[in-house]
Amino acid sequence: MDLDARFHAAVAIAEEAATLALHYFERRSELSVELKGLQDHVTKADREVETLIRRKLLERFPEDAQLGEEQGGGGSNDTKALWVIDPIDGTTNFVRGLPHWGVCIAFCKDEEPEIGVIVAPVLREKYVARRTRGALCNDRALAVSKTQKLSEAVIGFGSNKKSPHEPYVEVLGKLLGEGIEYRRLGCASMNLAAVASGKLDAFFEAKLSPWDALAGQLIVREAGGRTNDYLADDGLLKGNSVLASNFPLYDALAAAFGVWTEY
Repeated sequence: MDLDARFHAAVAIAEEAATLALHYFERRSELSVELKGLQDHVTKADREVETLIRRKLLERFPEDAQLGEEQGGGGSNDTKALWVIDPIDGTTNFVRGLPHWGVCIAFCKDEEPEIGVIVAPVLREKYVARRTRGALCNDRALAVSKTQKLSEAVIGFGSNKKSPHEPYVEVLGKLLGEGIEYRRLGCASMNLAAVASGKLDAFFEAKLSPWDALAGQLIVREAGGRTNDYLADDGLLKGNSVLASNFPLYDALAAAFGVWTEY
């Protein structure tokens, strides 16, 4: 399996998809916005961008499976070669004109995330990672923060309707008592990219789909951070929690959020 070819294709296709998404973003007043669920938006842009990504990947790698947010697809934890696609992560931000959204592509080989790409065109940021080869943003090496104490930490949080909010609020209250600051960017991939670049010290969300998680988690690990094992307990099929942080803070946060599987 040619991982080099897949990596270069993933980057090029994500950049092309981001250009298309940006075209729609700049004309978003013309878009019809639908609701898949409470505060869960989808637009023509999401569908068209995913169609582009799928077509380009199919042309290059017809033997590989694909799993995407808008068009579903095949994939289980024993899939040998699987592309995981989020055409526009952060659609609510997208439709409201906020900059924190991006195109996400991950590739897994034999249940192992090997490639992660996130392109945020409004922010002009391109995050890429290969397993064991490090992570880059706009061709510069990424590194997680060195923050040692919760009282000095700034942590990203996310919540959605896939899990109850009460435990989230309880833990957040306890951590605020420890002195943390927190941010909500409204986009999981952008939170994970912020952890990888040291802008945030950690990120947690109780339940995310694989297209929201896999690319960003790999980028965090390749930037020197720690994450939970998203694919544990059939995460690819059922979704899972996402915790990512630098090394000094991980154990305390894992205990606080009840995240017991580490990658």
